[in-house]
Amino acid sequence: MRLTTRSNVLWFALIIGAITTLAIAEIAERPVLTHADRVHRLAEEFACPVCDGQSVAESDVPIARTIRLSIASMVDGGATDDDIRTMLVARFGADIDYTPDGRGWTSLVWVLPVVVASLAVVLVAISVRRWQGKLTYSRKLAKPLILGMVSVLAVLAGLFVAQLSGSRGLGDSLSGEIRSSTRSLLIEAGVSPIGEAISIYTQVLDLQPSNTEALAYRGWAYRRDGNLEAAMADLEAAVQIDPSFPDARVFRASLLLLNDEPARAAEDLVALDALRAPPIIDDLLSATRLRERISSALADEGSLVLALDLLRSGLTAAPRSAGLLAERGWLLVRSGEVDLIDIGVTLLNEAVATDPLNPYALTYRAVVRLVIVGDRAGAESDVLEFESLLFQPTELVALLKSEGLIS
Repeated sequence: MRLTTRSNVLWFALIIGAITTLAIAEIAERPVLTHADRVHRLAEEFACPVCDGQSVAESDVPIARTIRLSIASMVDGGATDDDIRTMLVARFGADIDYTPDGRGWTSLVWVLPVVVASLAVVLVAISVRRWQGKLTYSRKLAKPLILGMVSVLAVLAGLFVAQLSGSRGLGDSLSGEIRSSTRSLLIEAGVSPIGEAISIYTQVLDLQPSNTEALAYRGWAYRRDGNLEAAMADLEAAVQIDPSFPDARVFRASLLLLNDEPARAAEDLVALDALRAPPIIDDLLSATRLRERISSALADEGSLVLALDLLRSGLTAAPRSAGLLAERGWLLVRSGEVDLIDIGVTLLNEAVATDPLNPYALTYRAVVRLVIVGDRAGAESDVLEFESLLFQPTELVALLKSEGLIS
């Protein structure tokens, strides 16, 4: 009897010691991280939105660099880890987060495996003792107490693990590292033929009907496949679900321009300018000249003020954009008003000074020099620069031919 009591006391002491250790570990002050340490650690906890299995810390694509800069800026500004996590999840969706929030009911997926494993070990030990004939009546009485204490320990251990490691949904792996199935599908869709990509985006939407990225990119895939009605339906839904998702704004603006709705397309780009979109979006706009084309369409239908407002909005974000400066100057000259023509000529000169090899700046200035200023030598000089370029847009060649500057 004395031996049994001593064993129970030992069990109790071990459990109390383990609980105390966990409590101390939980409340103990952790080493202070430098800002650089925090930025790197946080970057490792988020998936690169456009990469295959890489974290933001590992990838060097433009969007990953932008996210790292955003994290660094927020850390320097005094934001907490939770503030940063909330911002990134709101911007890119929960799939970006490798260690989502571990509070609430989702923490049970951390606790329950520990509880079950601990109870299993205890039950096996009791069974072995029983088989050996060493389980006395008094120890049977102590068993509920021991099981209760072990359960408490397991719960605390599970909560501790959840606190340190984040949490996961009920369908995630026991490792705690989340490589979302939807993220894998989105990456796969991005490198698949159009028809297959549409099918994969549909699979993602079956899992997450409000996945803005899947809606936006399925809409763009429909647009490339010629199904403009389905494309617009997806893009409208994407913007409605998340008005701050820049890709959806750009895709819808492009489709609206195709549908001869430049005013609505301009609204999307103005809204985009307020979002501080990542550099990759700016690169896309520059490469496709979407803003310039929408402005030109607005001017052609008599909405010069809207066209100039759209260009001014773009120049606010990128004041040294030669393409935007050239387009704004060209529209002002085309207005035919003397005061606006002078401003337009100044902007065209600024555009060429900013980028001497911009084909639109060179062509527009050449035409203005010939027709407005009467400077044929200057116009021919711009044309020579234009003809030396490897990239000569066909519409510019046609414009120069129409003015007799090239044959």
